[in-house]
Amino acid sequence: MAQNNVGKDIREVLIADGVTTPIYIASEPSTPDAVITLYNTGGEAPNPKWLLDFTGLQARSRANAYETAYDNLQEVFDLLLGRPAFTQNTTRYTGILASSGIMDIGRDDNERRILVCNFRLIVEPALSTQHRKSL
Repeated sequence: MAQNNVGKDIREVLIADGVTTPIYIASEPSTPDAVITLYNTGGEAPNPKWLLDFTGLQARSRANAYETAYDNLQEVFDLLLGRPAFTQNTTRYTGILASSGIMDIGRDDNERRILVCNFRLIVEPALSTQHRKSL
C-alpha cells in the first residue's frame, strides 16, 4: 500500500484527540458555519531511494466570529505541531512541522472569517515500491 491520504489520517487523529468542530477533507461545505477543512498540499519531492516523503497539509478554519475561527485553528495547530512519531492506518508519521503560523485570509461570500495554517509532514509510507527501501 502506498502513502495514505494525509488529510484523512490527520482528520482521524484530530477527532481521536477530541476536536469537536466538524472536520472535512478537500471540500468545504456551505454549512455549518464553523468548520475545519484539511487540504493535502503536496509538499516537497519524496526521497527517491528511501521510503521517506515530505508532504504538506493546510488546515483551514471558518466561522462567523474571528475568535471562534482562530480558537478552532489554534486547537489544531497545538495538537499537530511537534507531535511525537505515530502510525495512523499503515503510514508512519515521524514529524509534523509548521510551515506557517495562523493567517487571516479574509471572509467568504457569507462574511464568515477564514483562517489558515500550513504544515510539513515527514512520512514513512508502508512498503509498496520496487525501487525505494524502508529506513
